[in-house]
Amino acid sequence: MEVSVPASPSRLAGLRRAVRADLRGVSDEVADDVVLALSEAATNAVLHGSSGGRPIQVVVHVNDDWVEASVLDHGPQPPSGFPAESDTDELRAGGRGLWLLRELVDEVRLERVKLGTRVTLRRAIGPAGTLTH
Repeated sequence: MEVSVPASPSRLAGLRRAVRADLRGVSDEVADDVVLALSEAATNAVLHGSSGGRPIQVVVHVNDDWVEASVLDHGPQPPSGFPAESDTDELRAGGRGLWLLRELVDEVRLERVKLGTRVTLRRAIGPAGTLTH
């Protein structure tokens, strides 16, 4: 699944529904965690990363072992204190978003790319997550 989402909080519910539908066949526990983590990352991209109202890009891939989801915003350089890719243990002052992401998924990667900031989330499907499609 690859979608472009307008930078509006009102569009995030539709994103969550689309991701949930894309994760059919994945265990409810894994799907719930991925949808919540992706929603948190997308909300941050819309509220803090989207420059000039430019849309965010969301990609979700499912294979036999993993769900991988990424959110790319087109914003300016992240604010001071934004953790570097290698420093995801550090939280921004007052923020709990990264802590939440790390509780929900197995891997969180933050990287500054040419177009903006990309957050990539990976969650193992595990034995209960046998795909049906």
